[in-house]
Amino acid sequence: MNTARRFTAAAFAAALTGSAAAVLAPEYYEEARRSAPNHVQIEIDDVSGPSGGMGACAVKGKVVRVFRGDLASGTRLRFDVSCYDYGKIPSGPTLWTDYDALGDAKYLEAFMSGDAAPKIALDQVEIILEPRDVPYCDSNSLYCESSVDAAAREESCGAVGRVWNWLGIGGDECE
Repeated sequence: MNTARRFTAAAFAAALTGSAAAVLAPEYYEEARRSAPNHVQIEIDDVSGPSGGMGACAVKGKVVRVFRGDLASGTRLRFDVSCYDYGKIPSGPTLWTDYDALGDAKYLEAFMSGDAAPKIALDQVEIILEPRDVPYCDSNSLYCESSVDAAAREESCGAVGRVWNWLGIGGDECE
């Protein structure tokens, strides 16, 4: 069975099974990465929000790194990313990207089709902090090296918190 038919059959099966199938089996996403003709990093120029809380976010950008494929650095692209802004995320094979995070992002790493207007291959797109000479995402697995600093940050205590602590009726959040 060819890859396109296998993806279609899996997506259809996932839709029929309802909430029991939140996503496809990992091997389908891995195959999307392996077989995607293009693996690139993109500088984002513009992101348009989804209609009705979730759906396609239109992204405009420029290819800045090419790891595989015939897209050239500097190529301008317009493509969709499955994203949500609000509402309950439905079950199914779609891997949703947060609209606020996408809107704030400067760069993406993506596995894309070889069409004249390339599309994201089975939602295989990752927000990255900056382009680099080696990919963040592996082409043969679902691994993506995190490019986000997820370390906990100590936040300063606000004026209200300091007053509560001074009065001795607040928590320990300002110590």
